Amino acid sequence: MQKHSLAVIFCISVALFFGLYACSDDAGPVKSRSVKTDFRFVESSDGLPVAGRWRHGLAFYDMNKDGDVDILAPPPRKASQDDRRPFIWLGNGKGEWAAQVPNVPPSKYDYGGIAAGDFNGDGIPDMALAIHMTGLRALKGKGNWRYESFNSGFPEYFDSRALVSADFNNDGLEDVAAVAEADFGSRQKPPRLGINICLGSESGWKCGFVEGPDTVNLLYSDQIITGDVNGDGNADIGVASLQHRADLIVWLGDGKGGFTPFNRNLPKELHYPSIAFADIDQDGQDDLIASLSGFGSKGVKALKAFLSREAGFEDISLGLPENQAYVAVSAGDLNGDGKAEIIGGRPGGQLDIFSYQEGKWKQNTVSGLSETNNGEFFNIYCVDINKDGLDDIVFNHYADNVGGGIRVFLTIPRQEQKATVH
Repeated sequence: MQKHSLAVIFCISVALFFGLYACSDDAGPVKSRSVKTDFRFVESSDGLPVAGRWRHGLAFYDMNKDGDVDILAPPPRKASQDDRRPFIWLGNGKGEWAAQVPNVPPSKYDYGGIAAGDFNGDGIPDMALAIHMTGLRALKGKGNWRYESFNSGFPEYFDSRALVSADFNNDGLEDVAAVAEADFGSRQKPPRLGINICLGSESGWKCGFVEGPDTVNLLYSDQIITGDVNGDGNADIGVASLQHRADLIVWLGDGKGGFTPFNRNLPKELHYPSIAFADIDQDGQDDLIASLSGFGSKGVKALKAFLSREAGFEDISLGLPENQAYVAVSAGDLNGDGKAEIIGGRPGGQLDIFSYQEGKWKQNTVSGLSETNNGEFFNIYCVDINKDGLDDIVFNHYADNVGGGIRVFLTIPRQEQKATVH
């Protein structure tokens, strides 16, 4: 073999391992070239926990009214006694976080879900928690990070670990929707499952179960979300049902605190481990993204997208994985074009991003989303953390031996990164 060929082979080998220099046939340098990357991210999790089982839900709200998004979480599972309280991290709009310890009254705080809003109209942000095997708890803000109990009207027995806040009756106050968790030994026999809507007021809560088909009484879930599916301006809710006989995923709000199921053309008799609302086709109505699962090793494992139409949902899943499980999904506009991308979290910690192009979904190339010690996802969120018009990615997760925590990845506006080749 000629000497210059050996030099080329050696140089290519070095490049593959180290990526340090550029080579030509005579081992001389050449110019680097740009490699197209669809989405680039930079991690901005400084100040957030890097270990622990942070489950199930987070909340995003401006708790100190400085114009920047803050992050709230219930205590992690199996927390120490000192950490059995709500957690707040104040954001500065740059992806940097500072812990703020709230002064809360004694209670049985544990893992579950959390929501925030002004529930009583005094202009001070409040908190509500869905606590595993304990029920719903609300905390009224008093200023200077002091809180007092605000439970008047909450159901005495309703075990939940997933809730969400929105103004469901259009009175200017944020309300709470909570979905039952599975029966882990409920204090009420038989347990009352389904969805509970609690409307906030100056003096407390007015709560009631959502009525519907008999199967709503079988409904339990670890995720509940809000959006506007039919574009009427009223807050709707979505439930990631873990009961295949209660596949009542989407509920349309009437603007008065009432809800009606709207699930025409959605797959039946399947589990919906995770769902998201986003406007995929830019028609002013939120569409549905869902992970689906069946039974056994040969059961359905798929990521699906459905457009919201007046007559029901339209499946537009062409190009999405059909034999891949996703434990968490989210959707948001990552590139500022007004169209929603889908973010799917696989078992084991890998994130996939898909965009809708010319009638089908394309998996995007991504850089900067570290997969090291991601562990298992509980929820993924799309939130514009730094107010640049691009949604960013936040997730909470756990790992048995190492890792876990809450992580934030800011979307970088430019979509090319330079790579050096040899």
